[in-house]
Amino acid sequence: MRKNSVFSNQTKGETMPITEVNKSMFDNAQQIFIKNCRNIVNFQAGFKCRFHALAGSEYELHITGATLYSIYLNGSFIFYGPARAPHGYLRVDTVKLYPTEGENTLCVNLAGYNCPSFATMAHPSFLQAEIFENGTSIRHTGRDFSAISLNKLREPKTYRYSYQRAFTEVWYLDNSSALTDWMETDFESEPVCAHVYDEVLIPRIFEHPDFCIADFGSAAAYGAFEPAAKPVVYDSAHLTGRDTSMVCYPTSEIRHHVLTDVQGKYTPDGSRNLTDNRYALFDFGRVNTGFIRVNITALKDSEVYVIFSEDITKDAGLKLGDLPSIITYELKAGDRPYDLEAFEAYSLRYMTVLVKHGQIQINGVELREYSYPLSHNTSLEIRDEKLLRIFDAARETFRQNTIDCFMDCPGRERGGWLCDSYFTGQAEQIFAGHGTVEEQFLKNFMLAKEFPGLPAGLLPDNYPGENLQVIPQWIMWYILEVDAYLRRRRDDKEIFREYCYVFLEYLEQFRREDGLLKKLDGWNFIEWSLANQYVEMADVSYPTNMLYALVLETVGNLYEDERLLHSAKLMKKQIALCSFTGTLFCDGARWNGTEYINMEEISEACQFYAVFCGIADEQDKGYARFYEYFYNILGYRRKLKQEYPEIAYSNLFIGMTIRFECLLKSGRYEQLLEEVKEYYWHMADETGTLWEHDSKSASLNHGLSSAAGAFIIKGITGIIEIDEAAQVITFDERTPKTAGYKVSIGLEQGCLYVDSDGMNRSVKVDGPYLLQYVNK
Repeated sequence: MRKNSVFSNQTKGETMPITEVNKSMFDNAQQIFIKNCRNIVNFQAGFKCRFHALAGSEYELHITGATLYSIYLNGSFIFYGPARAPHGYLRVDTVKLYPTEGENTLCVNLAGYNCPSFATMAHPSFLQAEIFENGTSIRHTGRDFSAISLNKLREPKTYRYSYQRAFTEVWYLDNSSALTDWMETDFESEPVCAHVYDEVLIPRIFEHPDFCIADFGSAAAYGAFEPAAKPVVYDSAHLTGRDTSMVCYPTSEIRHHVLTDVQGKYTPDGSRNLTDNRYALFDFGRVNTGFIRVNITALKDSEVYVIFSEDITKDAGLKLGDLPSIITYELKAGDRPYDLEAFEAYSLRYMTVLVKHGQIQINGVELREYSYPLSHNTSLEIRDEKLLRIFDAARETFRQNTIDCFMDCPGRERGGWLCDSYFTGQAEQIFAGHGTVEEQFLKNFMLAKEFPGLPAGLLPDNYPGENLQVIPQWIMWYILEVDAYLRRRRDDKEIFREYCYVFLEYLEQFRREDGLLKKLDGWNFIEWSLANQYVEMADVSYPTNMLYALVLETVGNLYEDERLLHSAKLMKKQIALCSFTGTLFCDGARWNGTEYINMEEISEACQFYAVFCGIADEQDKGYARFYEYFYNILGYRRKLKQEYPEIAYSNLFIGMTIRFECLLKSGRYEQLLEEVKEYYWHMADETGTLWEHDSKSASLNHGLSSAAGAFIIKGITGIIEIDEAAQVITFDERTPKTAGYKVSIGLEQGCLYVDSDGMNRSVKVDGPYLLQYVNK
């Protein structure tokens, strides 16, 4: 945090500890909202409560609501929530309050979206809050909180931010008005109604996020903007509403067409005079996630666009595509500066403040970070700078994608996706040191009282949220993650037993006589590359069946089921019999009306699945040529050289990530580390985070890529597994040949230290852990 900030509402940047929630969660608080407004789409409301604080007393706020809220004490930001919960439940935040002696004011700024999204539930808007003094309730909703509509401050009829998230922000502010100043001035409360919802209240559990302030510094460029004569008009569903299932406002009712307004030519000229069609560009230096803060003095009535992106074009325009990554402010002129803070969190490196009309002065630009506070469980010192910076980028990616679940990305979606989570779970053990987020993420699926519209036996592909779409392969990854989680954290495997068998029973209807699965219902997906076109073309997908065989084996081992283990063994043989060409595995077969004929298409991803799922046994000489390809031909270098184009190139999500895990498990540590550097270095160098694809065509801040941190730590140390459940740490006796390093990893009951001078490795563990070595 920089000193002498122009911003008045600062947080100390401390992580507030989680406190115990009493059994009732609330003593008196009711679930309230402004009368006749709880079902309005994109409705902003404010709630205020005053209370007297005594010196030496302890104060605590219990709060939940829908959809999202930010909390302020005496004008200063203190918290943002709530944590997401599965259908049938609401999570309650418990926030320590540090009031001043005497009178204090607590304000809650709440957005009720009433629309399905990947990150939030479509729940009627409400607030339930209660302040406790030394454990005794002193203020609660339904009696002590006044309410005010903020819909004249925040425009409700705006574009959806993306297909996956709710609405963009458009604000009308006037510092001379009582409405803009509602947190500081008295107002007559609007009538509220109490409602009783059926959801069960459960505690937040997750660590409170880190809200530290990061300074953008001075502008990187100033210049002139020339609007495009013919801007691109995108036909995306979240912009047009053509998808009737989307909850959004008709384009004809939207006043601010921001995505076309900001298209044009940006020409740097150095002039700092911010008037009509002029801009200031800021570069954070790396991708970061949080709430954008801009302190502006409006010298004239002004309309200002705050445009943000993870990437920039060569001509200083920000790369937006069909994402309206734009916050609009209409500001009345006045001497008093505006402390502007985004209500929602966004992912960005670059930010442009564009004056559509008027005149402004920018006094400061900051970002209130919104990230996971536990990310330094593992320390790494190593002479290889590239590995160190990739490790740091993996850490940044993890902390920005972990709040109350494992997200795919903190910008476009903020969705809790399966499959991604399998890899992020590995990163959590390294960076956070325990499985709190993974535990709740996995159990949310088991806890949910329903998945509206889904057949029995199926799980949504991302959750909690309202995207109740099914990717059957992602459910298989869920089961694989459960198995890995039960080694990373001591827990009861019986929690998951019933579902594992329910899903396997569901799949029985798709099995052919030889045991292989035919095309499954839902969106069939294995990775972002041509390989997924092959999955969609195929009537029998071999990568899908490889994954299925591994799931059978995993459940069989987990629950000691010999029937499943036998079935998995037969499946693996049948997959190899059908798909192996003698060199590589083909991707699928098609039904011609009388028989299944293998497709000619072969993808790199399919080969990686074959190794990962144990179809191609490296000890079998019949796969010698296959492994020659796997180790020496396939991989990122082939793609860079455009060699063997008949084998469809893989992508980061998820084929290349699977490859890295395969190299790790096979003990190819030197090759793994070289490929990790070759693959991730340009990402770490450009954005300080790791991406969704190996190019800048999608998210540049993607949660699953944080697994690179785990690959690096295990690759340099030879750690095979840290099994917290059994309290056994397994090392490869073969010492990886790497640069000298020092590693310390926090464990649930101690710490692991691994050092090397580049030749000899030393291992020490504090705590009740058994060290075992394999490959002696």
